[in-house]
Amino acid sequence: MELIKKLRIKFALHAMIIAAIFLLVVFGTIYGILWSNDLSNESRILDDALARPQMMGGKEDLVFVFTVDGTEVTMPNKAIFLERYGEDSNGIIWYASKTENGRFVYNGRHFAVKTKTASGVTVYALHDRTSRYDQLITVLIETLVIYCAAVALIFLIAYLFSAKSLKPVADTYVKQRDLIANASHELKTPLTVIATNLSVIKSEPETTVQDNEKWLESIDKQIARMQDLIQNMLELSKLEQTELPKTSLNFSEIVDGVCLEFEAVCFEKGVNLVVDTQPEVKVLGDKNSLERLVAILIDNAIKYSGENGKVGCKLSLDGKKATLSVLNTGEVISEEEANHVFDRFYRTDGARQSNDGNSFGLGLSIAAAIVRAHGGTISCKGVENKGTAFTVSLPLLKEKKSAQQPAAEA
Repeated sequence: MELIKKLRIKFALHAMIIAAIFLLVVFGTIYGILWSNDLSNESRILDDALARPQMMGGKEDLVFVFTVDGTEVTMPNKAIFLERYGEDSNGIIWYASKTENGRFVYNGRHFAVKTKTASGVTVYALHDRTSRYDQLITVLIETLVIYCAAVALIFLIAYLFSAKSLKPVADTYVKQRDLIANASHELKTPLTVIATNLSVIKSEPETTVQDNEKWLESIDKQIARMQDLIQNMLELSKLEQTELPKTSLNFSEIVDGVCLEFEAVCFEKGVNLVVDTQPEVKVLGDKNSLERLVAILIDNAIKYSGENGKVGCKLSLDGKKATLSVLNTGEVISEEEANHVFDRFYRTDGARQSNDGNSFGLGLSIAAAIVRAHGGTISCKGVENKGTAFTVSLPLLKEKKSAQQPAAEA
């Protein structure tokens, strides 16, 4: 999806920019400390040279102390200086005397110079810092390479991880797109029927309401169907976007009450309803929503239990969970259908072949949303040679321990 791809790139760019700024501050601070330490170390070397010029005479010192009197240069280790710099010696001395205090570059070499005047004589301390300068530049280049590589790596990692981070957004986008498409498809049929019926009525303007009764009844039926669809969609949206008000409930009483309401339906359809509820199973939830959950599962089970079928409803305690199982005989649901049965507008092959025109494939989606809103889980699977089973697990109500202690005897 192009939109999600753009969001992933934007997410990765934002992460990269934040990381780039952070790393720039970190690396800049580290390099700034190195540069500052180099300045301090260089100043210390030059001060030591001016304080103890007689100690500066080795080939490896790279520190030279000299005085200038007209064109005469006095330097204790002048031979070493001339041997090292050759034809550049005079130019280096001239630049050092002009710079006096600071740094200069001569013929690709980097120098630092510092002066001290005593008894009218100016003493120069000259330090060849080319090697140290090259080291600092190498560190800078390596730091920049590491910085660029780190920023690029962070962008790549952020882009890869954005797929997981944006998965809820992608799922929501897909659900929204599918919802619009499926809702449009479901509304298309009743609107077509209504439009056709109205055309028939308009084609015979002299007929009475009684003459058009069957057309009007058809319109009423389609309007009721659309209202039911809209109501289900609003209910599903509410469950997914708002938190339900929860109170302490006896789930056993709710299950028994809903099953009792379906006994007449089962009797009429010749379905045997078997109920087994463990008493005093208490949960924290919304009464209307839990009643709706049980009703959806029982109604679905009755609908697909087959002729002279059987529906079983069992409520039990399983550790810290309340487990509700609804099993119906009939055709065993396939694993593929079980994976999608809670999707919006999804209907199994049996549902598509059903003559029930009021089924939109939203009931089980609403049931799943109710379970999620209560912090539980719901699953569906086919049981070989038996039928289809739906299992719901809800957290049990946490009983508060009494904080009151028995009064001490006087």
